[in-house]
Amino acid sequence: MGTENNKEDRNSPEYLSQLLKDKKQLQAFPNVFVHMERLLEDEIARIRSSLFHHKGNSRESLPLPASDGQAVTLSQKLYVPVKEHPDFNFVGRILGPRGMTAKELEQYTGCKIMVRGKGSMRDKVKEELNRGKPNWEHLNEELHVLITVEDTRNRAEIKLQKAVEEVKRLLVPAPEGEDDLKKRQLMELAIINGTYRDTSKPSASAAQPSSTQMFSVEQMR
Repeated sequence: MGTENNKEDRNSPEYLSQLLKDKKQLQAFPNVFVHMERLLEDEIARIRSSLFHHKGNSRESLPLPASDGQAVTLSQKLYVPVKEHPDFNFVGRILGPRGMTAKELEQYTGCKIMVRGKGSMRDKVKEELNRGKPNWEHLNEELHVLITVEDTRNRAEIKLQKAVEEVKRLLVPAPEGEDDLKKRQLMELAIINGTYRDTSKPSASAAQPSSTQMFSVEQMR
């Protein structure tokens, strides 16, 4: 499985790509190399953290007080500014490739983060078919992010506040060409798809477009 990597090479897209290939190979032997799978998942998470976390976020664990009282469920909706920015793909930005940006925020904040409302589904035909059906009432609302958390109130309020701050950052479009998050998401998508090429190194394919040019953000939904 994989090749030996020097420490200085272990925080690179190439290393992450190799880890994902190793993971795919292990999937051919389900429930056989259980501990190896767990170690591999931990290493993938570590490299993703190094490569793709938002700038300015240390991603240290939230400082939470001891539980006090009974568990409660708190929620908050953040409406997406689609009217102000009709051509911006907010859903792809929030979810990220294979939903990983949202999953990362869920792990960090301890909250559930879901995109709901009109335009939240990639399959528009399916969205129209589900509109009005039980459990799909949210499709009649404007596009929004629903954040929920279950914990004791003193802890839930801290988690919810942090999640709201993080999602609000994602709802501010960056100027074209200056969106570092989009570039990292597209790089990650290329790595997942096995099409990533390090364009900083000279090669016969140097004339090929970079990973950030090869994919549309729509593919991340």
